Amino acid sequence: DDIKMEHHPSSNIEAEVYTFNDFKRRPVVPLEPPSNTEPWCPFHSQLEFKVAELALEVGLNNEQTNRLIKICHRCAVGKENFTFKNHKDIHVKWEAASFRITKFTKEVISVPYDSKMWNFDLHYRDLWGLASDLLGDPHIFPHFMFDTQCLSKFDGETFVCFVDEPYTVQDFWDVQVCINTVC
Repeated sequence: DDIKMEHHPSSNIEAEVYTFNDFKRRPVVPLEPPSNTEPWCPFHSQLEFKVAELALEVGLNNEQTNRLIKICHRCAVGKENFTFKNHKDIHVKWEAASFRITKFTKEVISVPYDSKMWNFDLHYRDLWGLASDLLGDPHIFPHFMFDTQCLSKFDGETFVCFVDEPYTVQDFWDVQVCINTVC
């Protein structure tokens, strides 16, 4: 039941053999909770974040958001400061938080159909910026694998190759071959 992990030859990493019980597909990285004791920043409190999140999730308009905030002020018992006064205050906080990741861009796509022009909103993120965000995240980065691997399981006589990522594994192997042969 051994598992053999062969890396692409250009990586110069020796093949490794693991017992079935010891095999780990990805490096074991201890998941530590973020050290941030206030993950709701830039909001003043967790309560304010939860109210802003609710307003966003349910799609409250400005008037509804202002009503919700008035209710929160009436209900507050003094455990946390609730500083929002209106929708604009929440919007300013969401804008401050949005700079931590790549923003969505909106484009209008026009399509002619049935002698009429139809406009569709297309929302997307810049893939390079999003990839940079993910690579810069210390909790996500250790889980990225940059060298392709070939995995095989010992069947009692020989190692038989198996694929654990059917959509990309061969493509990444071929790309690494291409890069190293300057195609």
